[in-house]
This record gives sequence, structure tokens and C-alpha cells, in this order.
Amino acid sequence: MKKSLIALAVLGALSGAASAQSSVTLYGIIDIGLQWNEQGVNRAATGQPANWSQESAWSIDSGFQSGSRFGLRGAEALGGNWAAVFALEGGYDASTGGSLQGSTNVSTRIFGRQAYAGLRHNAFGTVALGRLAAPSSGTGDFDLWGAVDPFGTGWGFFGLQGTFIPSTTLREDNSIIWASPSWAGFKFAAMYSGNVDGGETAPQGTNTSAFNLGANWTWGPLFLAATYDVIQYADAGSAGRPNAGNSDQKMLQVGGSFDFKFLKVHAAYADQNNISAVPVIGGVSPIIPASSFIPTGIGNYNNTAWMLGVSVPLFGGSLLGSYQYSDAKNIISNNPASLGAQFEPDYSVWGIGYSYPFSRRTNMYVGYGQREWDGRITAAAAAGGGTLSQASQSFDRGQFALGIRHLF
Repeated sequence: MKKSLIALAVLGALSGAASAQSSVTLYGIIDIGLQWNEQGVNRAATGQPANWSQESAWSIDSGFQSGSRFGLRGAEALGGNWAAVFALEGGYDASTGGSLQGSTNVSTRIFGRQAYAGLRHNAFGTVALGRLAAPSSGTGDFDLWGAVDPFGTGWGFFGLQGTFIPSTTLREDNSIIWASPSWAGFKFAAMYSGNVDGGETAPQGTNTSAFNLGANWTWGPLFLAATYDVIQYADAGSAGRPNAGNSDQKMLQVGGSFDFKFLKVHAAYADQNNISAVPVIGGVSPIIPASSFIPTGIGNYNNTAWMLGVSVPLFGGSLLGSYQYSDAKNIISNNPASLGAQFEPDYSVWGIGYSYPFSRRTNMYVGYGQREWDGRITAAAAAGGGTLSQASQSFDRGQFALGIRHLF
């Protein structure tokens, strides 16, 4: 009898030790506030030429500083410095309770921000599979880029997502990633997606795949980062695949920051080629809406973008500001449907904001920014038969926000 009791006690102790090696954490962000938005509205009747005008509205909106989200994250120690890890994270609109991160191909995502499982080793890093945010995206568990931006790729369209395409929270389905630990301040990651949106199909050429690389280095007050993304569009004629047959979209980002304690300086540069698709956030793209403006026969365009910014400790909070410019190459169409049409989507983005922490997990914020068209589109190329002057009416935007963010 005593032996049985001892055995039960030992088993209980072992099971307790095993459970102590496994953990699951519920976490999230709720970001909600008052916004004023001014942007282009097409007042033309259905089937009529576009008639853009600048309109404004006050609203209660979610996710200005950071996208509202909830998630589960867990790890189980396996011994020998190995652990099994997972994360399930979904975005939601705090002003309506609705789910976010849906798409044309997958409109019912529950965990659209990230959903993965994998193995982690203290010395060799993590290998994970699932729906992942790219290292260049400024979000997710494997991000290597977001610290370049004083706005952390948030704050409406003020952040780098205003001109840097991967920073518009580039996420990809059907992905595998290797992400290193910190090696003397260096971090690296490599990622591949078999099809970025929706399930894979046979043959492989009917899928839009992607390669993503990233690295950063932290040394005292200095932070440097570089990322490279290639989106390989499906073969021409592939059913249900947007931009099928288009040239590979290639995007390089480099940037960094230096902290002088009283002032942190941020800078970034992007070289973006064969742009034919841009992410949409909350139904509105912070980047130029390519499908509305690119003339027939052109299909894609190239541009460079740069950003200069600062973050300053002030009155117990942080004052943030940046200026960005997107400089595109002028394209002249040779297509008979739009012969001679010109397309040069140049524009600037600037924003200023202040964040004050009430506690470690709760802060208030206030910010204002503008996006201003500086390019040209000839009348033959403008969407809906509109004129050159309507490009700015459609694309210019102003935004003010005052809100609160709570992390849990």
C-alpha cells in the first residue's frame, strides 16, 4: 500500500513538472478612438465617368495606432533546448465587433493575422509553418523591420505603410519560415509561401508564390535592417489568381535608427519593381490603389520611396513624426486601347503624433497626417474617363485621430 502511494506521488510530481513546462497565453490589443477622415469619393452614377470630390466625416474607428487583435500563444518544452511553439491571432474591428483580414479567396479567416505551429531551439532558431507575416511586414512574431519606423508601421497611413508596400502588413498563407535567434545582435529570417492567398492548386504554376528574406542588427543605440520580397504571380490564365501572368514583383527595403536618448532619428529607403498589387487595409489601401489608376496596357510600374522621421521623449510620452515620398518612373503606354497614356504616381505622406502611457499596458494617442498627390495621369489613362485634375481629388487624404489603446 505504501509503495502504491509513493508511486502515485511520484507520478503526480512528474505530471506537475511536465505541465509546468507547457504554457498558453491569451493576449491582445484593443485600440479605439475618434477619427476625422477626408478622402476622395466618386459621386458619379453607375456607368458614368468618374466624378471625384473630397468629402469628410467624423467616426468612431478601431486600430489607428495598432490593429485591434486577440490571440493565443503557447510553448511546450521538449528537452535538449527544444520547444514546440504555436500562435493563433485574429484581427477585429473594435467599433463594430467584426472580423478582419478576409480576402477575395479566403473571406472567413478567424486567425487572419497569423496562425502557425513549429519547433524552436535556443541556439538554432525557429522553424514554423502556417499563415505568417513576412519579416518585412512590420508585424507578427517574426518581424525584423517595424522598429525602423517611428510609427511602428501603424498610425493610420502615417507609418511606412504609406509608401513601402511590404510594410502594409504583408501576410502570406501556406508559408514556412526559419528565423534565427539573436547572434551577437544579428537576426535573420527566410520564408517561402506556396500560395500567398488561399489553398494551393495543381500544377504549381497556377499559384502565386513568394520568397521573403530579412535581417537586422542592434548595436547599442544603432539599429539597422534590410528585407527583400519577391512575389511570383501565377501563370497567365490561372483561374481565381489576381494579376496572373504579371512579372515578379520585387521589393527591397533598407533602413535604421540611431538613439541619441533625447532624440531618435529614423530613415528608410525602398526600391519596388513591377508593382501590380498592393495590400488593402480595412477596405482602403494606404498605397496608391493600382487597380483604379494603372492604364490599360501598362499593368505595373516601378518606384522608389524614402522616409525620414524622429521620435522624441516629451512630458513622459513620445512625440513622433515622419515625412515620406514615393517617386515613380513615368510610363507611356503603347497599348492601342490607351496609346500615349502617361502614368507617374508620385505622392508624399507626412504625419505627426503623440502617445502618452497611463500605465505599462494603456496609453492615449493623438495624431494628424496628410497624403498628397504629386504625380500625373493623362486624361486617356485616368480611371473612368476622368481628367488629370481628378487624380489628386481621388488620392489626397487627411486624417486626425484621438484614441486609447489597451494591451492585455
